[in-house]
Amino acid sequence: MLTDLFLQPNTDFRLFGDQHLAMILLTVGGSAGLAIFAKRRLSEEQQIFVGRVMAVTMALAVLGWIAIRLALGQFDYKTDLPFDICNSVALALPFLMWRPSRRVQEVIYFWIMAGTIQAVLTPHLFEGFPHFTFIKYWVVHGGLIAFAVYATAVYGFHPNWRSLWRSFLLLQVYLLTLFFINLALGSNYAYIMGKPPTASALDYLGPYPWYLLVGEAIGLVFFVLVLLPVHFSGKTK
Repeated sequence: MLTDLFLQPNTDFRLFGDQHLAMILLTVGGSAGLAIFAKRRLSEEQQIFVGRVMAVTMALAVLGWIAIRLALGQFDYKTDLPFDICNSVALALPFLMWRPSRRVQEVIYFWIMAGTIQAVLTPHLFEGFPHFTFIKYWVVHGGLIAFAVYATAVYGFHPNWRSLWRSFLLLQVYLLTLFFINLALGSNYAYIMGKPPTASALDYLGPYPWYLLVGEAIGLVFFVLVLLPVHFSGKTK
């Protein structure tokens, strides 16, 4: 039964395996194709409607995943609350971008493109299709990239160097808030309180807490990198 496969745990996902490569291609092709189609074929009202559908779909994917985990008795508040940046942005998008906002887009563009691209290329994922975690993961992460491309190309909300620094500053506020949430819950969202128990890229960034500072510097470099295509297109102001 498809329902059983949807719920039955599996470990079918492989880094750069067939499923991973398929989702990378779908994310890239879907992001570009949707933006081109909307820009050329849809009215402004229709473009906004598509953006809203994308935002609501991602938020529902996050909430649906939590509901399933709760129903199965597998939910753990120390790991499954939507406090990582991708899930938080996905949940907030319907409220932040129901009416497209340039200032909001200029901030979340960096959070999405700098963070989510890494999550697409090196996903922390074990379950393969059609498990509900696999579906939720790619709806959210692929959807966020598609939305960032869509809002930039279709809405014409182009980030600039000022918005880069504003986004980076707000990221520090978000991470500081998450630090106090982790203290309250005894959790380790965003690995602010320590490295994950298994081997990870953080092992190459030094011991705690220095890897946090190195990570901040690397994050800022990624912010610059994702701005460069817009900058060289002449769209920054």
